[in-house]
Amino acid sequence: MKLSQRQIEVFNAVMINKSVTAAALQLGSSQPTLSREIREMEQRLGFELFQRFGRRLTPTEQAVLLHEVVVRSFVGLDEINRAASAIRTRSAANFRIATIPAYAESIIPQAIRLLLRARPPIHFSIHSHEEPSLLQEMTTQVFDLGLTESLTERRGAAIETILAGDMVCVLPPGHGLARQRIVTPMDFTGQPFIYFGQNDPYRHKLDDVFSSAGVACNYAAETTTAASVCAMVALGMGISVINPLTAASHMGRDVVFRRLSVSVPYVLSVWRPAHSTRAAQAKKFVAALHSAATNMSTRLAKVLDA
Repeated sequence: MKLSQRQIEVFNAVMINKSVTAAALQLGSSQPTLSREIREMEQRLGFELFQRFGRRLTPTEQAVLLHEVVVRSFVGLDEINRAASAIRTRSAANFRIATIPAYAESIIPQAIRLLLRARPPIHFSIHSHEEPSLLQEMTTQVFDLGLTESLTERRGAAIETILAGDMVCVLPPGHGLARQRIVTPMDFTGQPFIYFGQNDPYRHKLDDVFSSAGVACNYAAETTTAASVCAMVALGMGISVINPLTAASHMGRDVVFRRLSVSVPYVLSVWRPAHSTRAAQAKKFVAALHSAATNMSTRLAKVLDA
């Protein structure tokens, strides 16, 4: 049942172009040749890839599932080609960072700015995914540094944490609770609340805080990123509690921040390969992350204490 590289390329081209004719043009082949190769591929697999209606092909559910795997393999090939191109042009100094969107939009740009002041001969490559898929990505690709919310043990990796401060309340301007310097869990009673996803580790911590206070927040919406929470709060859809890094990045925008009376420390988990040719760069980047976290925490504290 083993498929050839050529058959995989044909299948991918047809799925992307949604047309055998267009796929043939892309591959420099002919429509009859590609149609024949698709039929041979289906025979090897033992299931149909496309439903045929005249000259039109519609992918089957099995084809869609298979293409998800094929796309991942092509992404890997693209990475190899990019690395080869970088080596050829002598610019293979890419420092690859795997992270979640919240950090790609907040602390990582701050850390890179600190490092670029020294003008190091290095290019930064940021790969951002939601945490469940990020953890999978980190097991299949080579990165020089990884930042996650959950502390995950990894073989052959050095792991440390960075305390970024406490979670903070985010409110629309003019909201009644914005008149308070500190917001308590009881203040959330009856308020429309923007939740994080069920798998978010800080969603569980906040649920425990409200549960201990006997508070039931009104469900307004659920999202996966703190930036998305801020966007919804700015539109008056509800209120929420977010990490201090995103809060520091959104100061001066269409939301306001207040301290939460209950301390919910927010910690970044940082891992890096224990044995790496980029150990020195990774150490400098971690130092920059510590500095950036301190700077952002200080700026946010000035706003919260004003």
